[in-house]
Amino acid sequence: MPWKDGHPRGVFKKILISEEARKKEAESLSESLAKFQEELISGTKPPSNIVFQLTILYLLSRFGKISYLSTGKPLPPISDVIAFLDSVRFYGLPDSIRLTLYHWVRGDWDIRLVEIDPTSQEMLEAQSQGFRLASFPWGLAFSGELTEEGRDCIEHLLHDLAHAYMFFREDYDHKGQIAFFSKMKDELPRVQAQFSFDPIFQEKLRYCISDMNSHPAHLSAYWNAIQKEALERSQC
Repeated sequence: MPWKDGHPRGVFKKILISEEARKKEAESLSESLAKFQEELISGTKPPSNIVFQLTILYLLSRFGKISYLSTGKPLPPISDVIAFLDSVRFYGLPDSIRLTLYHWVRGDWDIRLVEIDPTSQEMLEAQSQGFRLASFPWGLAFSGELTEEGRDCIEHLLHDLAHAYMFFREDYDHKGQIAFFSKMKDELPRVQAQFSFDPIFQEKLRYCISDMNSHPAHLSAYWNAIQKEALERSQC
């Protein structure tokens, strides 16, 4: 959980802000958010560019001038998105976010922006076809509320981008992951029918599909292990 006992946790804890600050931020950013949303709906700008602008918007809102770390040389103008992402380092974010944005804007990686958090079945379908879904909850952005998992709107989006990085990165065998998820999709009806009664299996299944982008060898080992565990529980 991003927040626990009133304290920020997790990979993105440096960028998290309090509930009071989120409410004020949502109000102050509402005009920019409405503009970006309209550009997305109208197709004026591609989703990758919208997500880049959202990332910049929230970093500047929370950190101002220190949003961009020094790289030892002047940064290209932010309007030159690809050159900017090729040089910048973002405060408080793992570099996987910058690299994901860079490859998405360039068109190297097939990431598709949605508003509603996809179900595990929808994510499985996407990954079996070679693309990854990323979601930005616009309603929560305008209200400053948290998701059910306790994430604010920008952390929720960045969390998805971090998983996209793991899906597409070369050393994690992108093609192998596609093959794994395709095979998993074929096997799922049988496995689901067998273990539909088991909530532990269902939760681990969701995790495997949505939150465990890894090398296909690790994915296969986990997939086999959770089926074995469920079978053992069914025989108790």
